[in-house]
Amino acid sequence: MRDKAQDQLVLDRTDDALPGLADKEALRDVLGRFTTGVAVVTTMTSRGPIGMTVNSFASVSLDPPLVLFSVSRTSQLCPHLTEADLFAINILSAAQAQVSQQFAKPGFNRFGELEWQRGVTGAPLLPGVLALLECRVSEVHEGGDHYITVGRIVAASTDAAVSAPLLFFRGTYHEIADR
Repeated sequence: MRDKAQDQLVLDRTDDALPGLADKEALRDVLGRFTTGVAVVTTMTSRGPIGMTVNSFASVSLDPPLVLFSVSRTSQLCPHLTEADLFAINILSAAQAQVSQQFAKPGFNRFGELEWQRGVTGAPLLPGVLALLECRVSEVHEGGDHYITVGRIVAASTDAAVSAPLLFFRGTYHEIADR
């Protein structure tokens, strides 16, 4: 419920669900104020490469080297991503908003005509990214309306020629401003 006097979102701790759509929208607004980087998670399937834009990517551990991403249970790609043995995280550069939009659209083939190459794990790697992480799936957990995939990093690289990340804040893309 929304406390208008204090402009705070108050969740009833006795109920797992938010009481109404307005509260879900309020929560989305609160969470949207957390600036994230933007990445494309990719993997290979029997039908070819697949990928989707995520901002739900995080480092978990340095020892062992673990990262995670989450995928909505309703995503068409969910079964393919949660059943994969390997994946790559392609961390997008500031110049790649169009790539993010391409991989955020519905459908199975989001690669279109985009060139890519196979990494050491066989996962599809995108060109021009800020950084790449190739991972073997370690665990998949249920997390509400999402699945959380944890992967062990087996290869990582950066591109010294690419220095600025693509950022996402309040539903739009941003870049770091030079000061």
